[in-house]
Amino acid sequence: MKLNDHIAFWNQASIKVLDIRYEVLESGEELQSYRLPASAFLYARSGHAQVRMDDALQTAGRDHILHGGRGAILSLLAEETFEYYLILYKAVLMLPASSKRSRQIERDSLIQYPYRFVPLYPLPLLEKIERMHEDWMMNSPLDAFHARTLFYQFVHELFGQMQSQGINQVQPDLMAQVLRYIQDHYMKPVTLETIAGQFGCSVSYLTKLFKNRINESPIRLLNRIRMEKAAGYLIRSSHSLQAIAELVGYPDAHTFSRSFKKSYGLPPVQFRASYQDVDSVSELPMLHMKSALVTLDSRCYSVKDYENHYHLELRGGIHVKKVNKSASIATATLLLCLTLLISACSNATNAVNTNAGTNGNAASNASQEGSAETANPSSAAATKIYADSKGEVTIPAEPKRIVDLTGSAIGNLLALGVTPIAATQDALQSPYHKDKLTDVIDIGAEPNIEAILDLDPDLIITFDYIEDAQYENLAQIAPVVRLKYGAGTPQELLVEFGKITGKKEQAQQWIEQWNAKIAEVKPKIAEVVGNKTVSILQPFAKGIYAWGNKGGRGGEIIHGDLGLKAPAIIQEKLIDGAEFGASLTLELLPEYAGDYIFTSNWGWDDGDSNVVYGSELWKTLPAVKNNQVYFIDEKGSYYNDPLSLDAQLKFIVDSFLGK
Repeated sequence: MKLNDHIAFWNQASIKVLDIRYEVLESGEELQSYRLPASAFLYARSGHAQVRMDDALQTAGRDHILHGGRGAILSLLAEETFEYYLILYKAVLMLPASSKRSRQIERDSLIQYPYRFVPLYPLPLLEKIERMHEDWMMNSPLDAFHARTLFYQFVHELFGQMQSQGINQVQPDLMAQVLRYIQDHYMKPVTLETIAGQFGCSVSYLTKLFKNRINESPIRLLNRIRMEKAAGYLIRSSHSLQAIAELVGYPDAHTFSRSFKKSYGLPPVQFRASYQDVDSVSELPMLHMKSALVTLDSRCYSVKDYENHYHLELRGGIHVKKVNKSASIATATLLLCLTLLISACSNATNAVNTNAGTNGNAASNASQEGSAETANPSSAAATKIYADSKGEVTIPAEPKRIVDLTGSAIGNLLALGVTPIAATQDALQSPYHKDKLTDVIDIGAEPNIEAILDLDPDLIITFDYIEDAQYENLAQIAPVVRLKYGAGTPQELLVEFGKITGKKEQAQQWIEQWNAKIAEVKPKIAEVVGNKTVSILQPFAKGIYAWGNKGGRGGEIIHGDLGLKAPAIIQEKLIDGAEFGASLTLELLPEYAGDYIFTSNWGWDDGDSNVVYGSELWKTLPAVKNNQVYFIDEKGSYYNDPLSLDAQLKFIVDSFLGK
């Protein structure tokens, strides 16, 4: 097959897509002697089958692509459940019939040529086919037209891969496929689980593959690519921070800004001002961590930044005991090794994570509610199995020395009468926790391995956004529970903390008391508010950020427990949708400003809140004119733990009922 001739043909031909089919053959089922009514691509979605195209018999497996010409006889015999797409198309040459080139192409019958190809990067091809089929099944002229444009993209991608690797059969390389996938999807909300799911492998296998091949985790690589793309947008475009955040896969400008500052040492606004005239990448500041991937530059940032829907900018705070963080990472690693060596030589055995390196497989002794106590024969303390977001973990039945790395969720422990020995800096900023933090050690903005090792914890609690490398280091110090971030209601999260700490009854008591409070005030507030709308708005430098029924700021109470009506835009995007918050333009303020407004300048980007509060548009809002704007406590509103919810509920009730 002469690929260049095929490419030349496609450049001169008019293509018509005739049909796009998705078929499934169960094991042993057969498609017999189907004569192709037009040229066709067959894409094997999954499974294996014997494929006969005219007289050629071969085996097709996942992601194999076969091409056949009009009139070819296609037969399939499924060796296991076999899913495939069949695209039928017609090509008409647009050159004059007398043209020498036309006669040569027609003589060679290029679109009749049968061939088979196994792409190194199947996902870009599969995604286009799936979208083509979806559009085709809509049965509308516009969708059919879009399917045709996608078919051209499919063939372009196919020929590009054939050109780069030849058309001989090659075993697809998982590492290469994942790298290509990350490059193509960095602007989307990609997680380690979604990447592993795309390629049909476990999280642990994928992580080990990356470590063995390039000494890098997939998510760290993804984050570094995002930061470098963002830096390019900042110095070469005038896009807003929110627009850049969305272009590189962040949900909002706040999360992006915090991540960028940790990566480059400067907030995005200052970075743009400092480096806007830079012509060379070498003149940019380096990202703050090393990487073995020299070709992509030695820069990365922490995945921990994804939690920042809830977290505070660090401005002052409560006086707590500080840990000295001046020792190097190398010292921490040495201490870890010594600790492991000593523990291996001693008779005592600590409880350790049972889900390290797994993909969430359940252990046989788990209880129906996700936790069960059991005696540990090698330890004096009782242990239990807890099912976290990644699998199952053996933890102390009643942990005494907890290090809390959840940040915004620390109040769940405090509400249950459990005081952790240490917590991150973000966790210690809430004014509602002041009297309960006296003895809690501040381990800084990031998990400090050496500091945590020094504290000798018996349990570490974090959210599942934690980076794999951090998790593996922490799991060697103590059992690590990874809670699902952003899942469920605050009450459901409290129940999980109750299971972890052995305080399930106390958690349930708080929930019952909370429900009683809501039942008492809800009808009173409903009588005042009626069918009017309520919105939660936050000014920043160039607009307004709106919040729904998740992410703190009183949203869980206002739109959740009290069930108060939100403006249509907020209802659609943030309450019915999955987003926590959304940037909305100032010009549309009257459309999403409720009859009642709860607001505060949280100061994400150190912008002037008077850009909003001082504008004529703001001053003409009915809520402003009717004195129905309520300023939430700036720091306390970030949290949605029991202590914070109690304080927020009091403020909301007082605001509506005029107390």
